Formats: sequence, C-alpha cells, structure tokens
Amino acid sequence: MRMTWGRIAPLAALGMALTAPLDAQDADQAATPVASAARAVPANLPRTYTQVADWATLPPGTGWQDMMAVDIDANGDIYALQRTPFAVLVLDAKGRFLRQWTTGNLPGSHGLRIDRFGYVWITSRALHQVFKYTRDGKLLMTLGTRGVAGDNASRTALNGPADVAVAPNGDIFVADGESANTRIVKFSKDGTFVKSWGTKGDGPGQLMTPHSITFDTQGRLLVGNRGNKRIEIFDRDGGYRGQIATGVTPYGLFVTRDGTLYVADGIKPVGSISVLDLRSGRMLAHVPGLTGSHALTVDRTGAVYVAEVSGKSLRKFVRAK
Repeated sequence: MRMTWGRIAPLAALGMALTAPLDAQDADQAATPVASAARAVPANLPRTYTQVADWATLPPGTGWQDMMAVDIDANGDIYALQRTPFAVLVLDAKGRFLRQWTTGNLPGSHGLRIDRFGYVWITSRALHQVFKYTRDGKLLMTLGTRGVAGDNASRTALNGPADVAVAPNGDIFVADGESANTRIVKFSKDGTFVKSWGTKGDGPGQLMTPHSITFDTQGRLLVGNRGNKRIEIFDRDGGYRGQIATGVTPYGLFVTRDGTLYVADGIKPVGSISVLDLRSGRMLAHVPGLTGSHALTVDRTGAVYVAEVSGKSLRKFVRAK
C-alpha cells in the first residue's frame, strides 16, 4: 500500500498521514514521500522479521539489564547502553563480547549514538548533560551544566536530554527533553550554543516530549514527538518542514542510507517496531510483542537491534523475506 500525495495525504485505513507547510518555499519538501507507522496494521506487508534467539555471548554470570540504547560503529561493532549499573557493552557483529567500559556512576543514562566520526554520545536525564566519548570511553566533551535543570530559554543548561544527533559538519542537535522542556538545542561542533527551538503543545511543529532525534537521507531532522505520537520534520535551523502522524508512540528512530525509517514504540505493556519506506510512503513491516522497546539500530546486513528497558534485553531481528 502506498500513500497518495498532496499537501495533506491521509491514509485512513492505516491511520497514517503526512502534513506539510503550505507556503510555496516548502513545496519541494512537501513533495518528498514519507509514511507513518500504522494504527491498524495492513495484512501482507512485504517484509517479515524473525527474532534471533541467544544471538549474543555475554561474560559468565552476567545478563542483559535495563538496556536503554544501541548503535553500531563503522567496524560493525555493537555498543549497548546499560542504565543500571551504568556501562557500555561492546560486542562484535557475531554477538561475541569484546569489552565494556564505564566512567563510574552516570545516573539517568538514556540515549547513545555513534556519529560518523566514530565518537560515542551519551545523554543523562538525571545530570541534565550530554557526553562525548571515544569508543574506549575517554571523555572529550560535556554539554549542559551538571545537576542544573534549565528551561526552554537556557543556553548553558539542559533539562532531561533524551537523544542527540550529529550533522556531517559536526553540528550537534539535542532532543531536550524528557522533562518540562520541549525543545531542540543546536550546538556547534566545539559545543558552543547556537540556538534552540520548540514550544509545548500539539500543534504543527510543537513538541510534547521530544524523545528521539535523527537525520533522514535529505539531511533533515526527524524528531520523535513521543507525547503527540508523531514525528516532526525540521531543517537544521529549526524551520518546520512537516510531520509524520503516527498511530504508535515513537520512542526510538533510526534511518538507513536507503531511506528506510525504523521506529521503536515502547508503550507499555506491548511495544513494537515499524519499518517504513520514506521515499515511497509504504509501510514495509510491523513487529509487535516487544517489552519497553526504547531505541534501535540497523547493521549493514539489515539486522535490527532493539534495546528494551522493562524487557531487560537487547533483541536482534533478521528479515525472513
């Protein structure tokens, strides 16, 4: 099933819709096909996924804890963020445990991303900070003021930062936050505050718990607007470019180079994964039955890794067709 296009393109049968700004300067953006996760999942989707049981080998006597996030570096190694006790677990593509590192107690660790330069970014909701590390855990940069909860106008303080995305030029974008704040904060590559945008509400471009942030293949920012159950689209200066209205709750977002969007829905008691083609507007797959699915990533073979908080697991799914 495909979306039909216009300024507002609803798919009532799926509970799917995309809306875009109506001014002429955004016409090219509005014409870009995007799709949303489905409230009612259609039958006979083109992809199916199966879970790989016991895919990872952890050290004896250990197991998955509350897993918050996961990402993959250029070598194919998998970095999994464990909240309690805080640790970053590193495994190879075959699931073999390589190492883990910690910087001591990092309360409220929440999001983990690896940028194109190979740096590891971790957010802490409790400390109201974002940290940049080497892949071995050496701290390189800190954003925000430790223990200080900022507001939507703050330049030096964050409030419950949930996720982070790094642009090709090194600019840093923080989803701030899972808190009273409802904004996206932009920093230069050296950590200097540039600007922020976002207001609380359910109108176009407004935010209610910006929980995840990533780039699409056009370089636009996709923001998982968890409280409003949709995805907002912005340019890198905060210009509103539209929204992907979803019937699921977007906890985690990941976009692959071929323009496929993966959405983790961590709503309790039953979460899910939705797979969407941003170019054609087609829903490709829906995987239900997860528990607290919080973030996800995809490797070069197309395997999907999902970090589960309440499920205390890092699941792996592969395409069956």
